[in-house]
Amino acid sequence: MTLSTIRAMQLADSAFPSGVFAYSWGLESALAEGQVCKRSLAAWVAMELRTRWFRFDRVALARGFDLSGDALTAWFETVDTLMPVERLRRDSAEAGDALFASARALRVTMDPGALDAQARGIGHFAVAHGVFLRACGLNLTEALETSALGMARGAFSAAVRLGQSGAITTQRELLDLAPLIADLATEPAPDDLPSGFMPLSDVALMRPRDGRLFIN
Repeated sequence: MTLSTIRAMQLADSAFPSGVFAYSWGLESALAEGQVCKRSLAAWVAMELRTRWFRFDRVALARGFDLSGDALTAWFETVDTLMPVERLRRDSAEAGDALFASARALRVTMDPGALDAQARGIGHFAVAHGVFLRACGLNLTEALETSALGMARGAFSAAVRLGQSGAITTQRELLDLAPLIADLATEPAPDDLPSGFMPLSDVALMRPRDGRLFIN
C-alpha cells in the first residue's frame, strides 16, 4: 500500500474534519418530508453522485487541483458565478472556510490563490478540496476518488445520525456504490465547466425547517 493510498483512505473518512460534517445538502429535509426513505437512500446518494458531484464538484475540484496563484483565484470566481442557488453558494463557502481552518490546524499549506479566494468570501469547498488534496500528496485520480467516496460516506453518515440508516446497511450500500464511484472519478475535459441543477435536492436544502440537525 502506498503512502498516498493511506492518505486517501484517511481523507475520505466521513469523520475527517473536512468542513462538510455539519451539512446534509438537502438530505435532512428530503428524509423528513418523505421524499427519501430508508429503501431509497442509496438511490438518492447515487443520483447525487451522478449529478451534483459528477457535473459540478468533480469539475470544480479537478481544476482547483491543477491551478495555482491568480489562475486559481479566477477559477474560484468562475465557480462562484456558476452556482444558481444562493443558499448553496453560501453554504459551500462556509464549508470551504472550515476546510481552510482544518488545513491550518493540520499544517497543510494551501495555495496563495486559494487563500485569496477565501479572503474574498468565495473559497468554495469543492475547489478548495482539490487544492487541499494536492497539498496532501494525492494525484488527481486519487483526489477525485477521495472526493466522491467522501460525498457518499458523508450522506450515509448524515442518514445514520438522523436515525434513518444503520451502520451495517450503510457499509453494504457503500460497497454496492463502489463501482459507480470508480466509474465517475474521471478527469474532466480541459474546457469543461461545472454545471448541474438538481431540483429535488436543491429545493430540499433551501426549505426552512425547525429543529434542524444540519445546517442545510
